[in-house]
Amino acid sequence: MRKWVYLFFLIGLLYWGEAVGGSVASVRASASLNAISSHSEASSQGDWGAVALPQSAENDHLARTASATVALTFDDGPQPNFTPQILHVLQQYGVHATFFCIGSQVQAYPAIVRQTVQGGNVVGNHSWSHPNLTTLSSAAIRQQLSTTSAAISQATGSVPTLFRPPYGATNETVRSIAAQLGMVQILWTLDTRDWQRPGVAAIVNAALTSARNGSIIILHDGGGDRSQTVQALPQIISGLEQRGFTFTTV
Repeated sequence: MRKWVYLFFLIGLLYWGEAVGGSVASVRASASLNAISSHSEASSQGDWGAVALPQSAENDHLARTASATVALTFDDGPQPNFTPQILHVLQQYGVHATFFCIGSQVQAYPAIVRQTVQGGNVVGNHSWSHPNLTTLSSAAIRQQLSTTSAAISQATGSVPTLFRPPYGATNETVRSIAAQLGMVQILWTLDTRDWQRPGVAAIVNAALTSARNGSIIILHDGGGDRSQTVQALPQIISGLEQRGFTFTTV
């Protein structure tokens, strides 16, 4: 009798263990699915303030799935030699940029400014003669900005709404006068220092290694020999695209 009781006890114990084990496995599977779902949701939302240029295969994947955006901007044009070349590269790659133009240059080369806008790019105000605006009187600041806006309007049919102070030199007076003229001040977050003509590789490296989501990259299409910038631009665009970045205007 005792043998039969013992046998039934062992059979019951085996069934209980299998049932409990199945429940535990079910709980573990459910937890794993929830973790995967949470990770996917977090990845799809992205962290717009923390996406960095990838330094490893894992980071490269994260940057690609985050769809980070950068803006290319060009200062000191239009210039009859280099600006058309830059516009051609942008058109080849299907990328649009923002051009902050010097008023006197706009007056001299209005057709290039029209070509810039017709290509889907944005034109902003970069003063009439590129002075340090913080050293001027309020009247002189207003003159620098208003005459440039008038020249851009005459060339394109639209009044600019963006303004970048030469050298990035600004203060409350400059910002206030720009706002009174209907413009928002735009600076930059990534300086390629192409104006120093450090070499094509250095310009490309500065853009690729320092780009972050939301970066505003400053380059130049005027103010000197910009042949290095022209040569660097295709590599900058393709390099950023390979890292998962897309392009926007400011």
